[in-house]
This record gives sequence, structure tokens and C-alpha cells, in this order.
Amino acid sequence: MPRARLPESVHKLRGTKYRDRRKPSEVAAGRPKQPDHLSEEAKREWRRLIPLLEQRGTLSKADSAVLALYCETHARWLQAKREVAENGLMIESTVLDSSGEQVTSRKPNPALKVAENAERSLRGYLKEFGMTPSSRERVRPAKPEEQPAAPEEDENSEWKIG
Repeated sequence: MPRARLPESVHKLRGTKYRDRRKPSEVAAGRPKQPDHLSEEAKREWRRLIPLLEQRGTLSKADSAVLALYCETHARWLQAKREVAENGLMIESTVLDSSGEQVTSRKPNPALKVAENAERSLRGYLKEFGMTPSSRERVRPAKPEEQPAAPEEDENSEWKIG
């Protein structure tokens, strides 16, 4: 496990400088636009996740589609969990057998399978964004957004009188 990074104040006292060995990505950092088609649950997850990814410096404008998939999968997972909590892990169904008598059978709640598939997908998305303990250090920070430079004043660019 790597050693914790020393604060800048300690580096200043020691006369050293932090050397970040991670090479930044060639992709420029940026905030992706939230798609209009997201459900309300997915929009809530989007608003929760974007600040976390921006703070880490790994977010780019190109991440919109995969973030939308993550957020919709998260919303589906929550809906399936509510269904399982409401109806239980097992559901009972009554059918007629070949002689016409009612037979009650128990089977797993179909929402349980939806929840399990969503959990598997969410884990994959979280790994891609470096939001699991094992993938956290593998994600490279995005290249900082370039700010347009202010026009420099040149002494020859001004009209001189006299």
C-alpha cells in the first residue's frame, strides 16, 4: 500500500517537491452535459456523482454517455430493490394443475434478478471511473482545461501620438 502524500507545508519545510508519478491523460478535463432523457432518480445520481469525479480530476466532456448509462442503471437498481423490499425475495403464485385444482408455488422474485444484474453492471462502471478501492490509483487524471489566454499588450500594437 502506498504511503500517504505529504502536505505541501511539509514539502516546503524540507525543501522538497511532490513528484506525481501518474502521467495525466491526453484527454482534456471538463464537465459533461446531463442528458435530458434521464429519469428523476438517474438525475439525482448524476448530481451526486459529478462533483466527486470533478474533485478527483478524472472527468471529461466525453464521459456523458457512460455516466448516463451508470445513472440509469443505478435508478433501475433502486427500483428493483424497492420491489424486492415490498414483495419479498420469494413470491407466491397460484396456478391450476392438469386436474383443475389450484396449486400455490413459490418462486424467486423476478426483481431480484434485475437487481443482481444492475449490481454487476454498476460495479463495472465504478471500476471504469476508478471508484473502487482496487481501481482508484489506476485512473489517470485528465489534462487540465486550457483557459483562453488574455491578449498580451505589445508596445507596437498601440497607436502612439507624437
